[in-house]
Amino acid sequence: MSFGAGQDNQLLQTEIKMRFTDNARCLKACLLTCLFTVYTIPAYADNQPPSVINGVTVTAIGDTTVRVTWHKPWDDVGVYGYNVYRNGSYYATTFDTNFVDRDVAANSEYRYGVVGFDRAKNFSTISSEVTVATGGSNEAAPPPPAPAPANNAAVNRPEGLFAEIQNGNEAIIKWRAPAGDIKGYNVFRNGGYMASVASPEYRDQSMNWGEDYNYMVIAYNQTDTFSEKSDILTVNTANGSSSTTDNSNTTSVESVNEQRSVPQDDAISANSSVPDGYNLVFSDEFNSYSLDTSKWNSSYRWGPGWIINGEKQYYVDRINNPDFGHSPFEFDGNHMTISAIRTPDHLRSSANWQPYLSGALTTYNKFKMRYGYVEMRAKLPKGRGLWSAFWLLHQNDNDRRPEIDVMEYIGDKPNTIYNTYHYYENWNLRSTPSYEVPGEDFSQNFHTYGMRWEPGKITWYVDGVERNVHNDGNVSWEDMYLLVNLAVGGWWPGDPDGNTSFPARYQIDYIRAYQKN
Repeated sequence: MSFGAGQDNQLLQTEIKMRFTDNARCLKACLLTCLFTVYTIPAYADNQPPSVINGVTVTAIGDTTVRVTWHKPWDDVGVYGYNVYRNGSYYATTFDTNFVDRDVAANSEYRYGVVGFDRAKNFSTISSEVTVATGGSNEAAPPPPAPAPANNAAVNRPEGLFAEIQNGNEAIIKWRAPAGDIKGYNVFRNGGYMASVASPEYRDQSMNWGEDYNYMVIAYNQTDTFSEKSDILTVNTANGSSSTTDNSNTTSVESVNEQRSVPQDDAISANSSVPDGYNLVFSDEFNSYSLDTSKWNSSYRWGPGWIINGEKQYYVDRINNPDFGHSPFEFDGNHMTISAIRTPDHLRSSANWQPYLSGALTTYNKFKMRYGYVEMRAKLPKGRGLWSAFWLLHQNDNDRRPEIDVMEYIGDKPNTIYNTYHYYENWNLRSTPSYEVPGEDFSQNFHTYGMRWEPGKITWYVDGVERNVHNDGNVSWEDMYLLVNLAVGGWWPGDPDGNTSFPARYQIDYIRAYQKN
């Protein structure tokens, strides 16, 4: 929007300059004050949730598919979508009165319930759960079969590793699937765990041109019996070369398997710190190949035209501007990656002449919470001028404007995570120190970043370990929504230099939110 010219514009500029005299680490919250005094987004007036869903019917189709159907509930302005719960946990979102679950096992029993919601994200109470056993309908569900005996037979190791170079930062690692009932594979790079995949290939989008990377794969079956290690595959994208090395004399398979993370569909990761008695209320596991528009906006609420903190990126609004010519969001079926690139010449005018393109996601007017626990598992981008963050911001405008920074990461300080809380008091910005969390290079592997928000208290966690606490009556007591972004440049991180690698990739495994029963 335009703020006009003349005296009003001068007053606005004067206010911005005055507010930016605070610490550079607080500038993000500071500018939001200026924006929201002149640019207010109306909230939805609707607060009526849909009625409880009735008529849930579940039918097994063959051994590996289940169809769930239900009656459309009543709502004063109309139902927008449905959340399907399986075995008591959120499972999927759909916009029809039916859902087909193709990820079920034969000879197994499943419970399904459904929640309806409208555009204002008023949620109904969950329906009565209906149980089905694969192989028959819910009307005559057979009793669950006796558990099969454990299979301790040896698992053959993956063979024939090779690489398909995609570009200077990306390669697809492939291998021959061993014989037997294989459940999945653990992929390791340079000795560290990278991912668990179901098919015999792995796409690595976080490589640096000219560097050698050593890959190793371990197979496992349905009883989590592990194979021996594959041979080591060395890949360098600079010359498109790869070579294998005999892995028979390297670290024992037992010690390597200890690094295996919990599979992607488990409710809580091994390094999570979800408090007891908290239930999942929001989740994106990023297991699809596109943005879930029922959960995310691909721009800040104040639009892409505002430049805050002296940053040098333009946030591409993929949802509302799909024809922009570039998307900063990448999906591989297991992760969502926000990538930052140098702005191509033909897009510079569309990007307000900003030198970099990047992405931001928010749940504004889609999901909000008051107290609870939030967590992200991510691998962060390294390099001067890169500023990645996961944070919460006030849903409604008022004179306090609280902001909780779950995690901020400055790319040329790779061994430090920052935790901060901001709010306003009598129109003056107040902030905690930017609490530091020292550790290893957080750009090398995935880590979990959590925050527990209680009345008068904020507790920050890294990899399931409590790291910082803020106790004070000034802690936010209002609805807040989630944000995640990758900024480039600004007063805090500085500008990128010749050692900053692009594309820069902020790779996210999941984002979850929990609240008490």
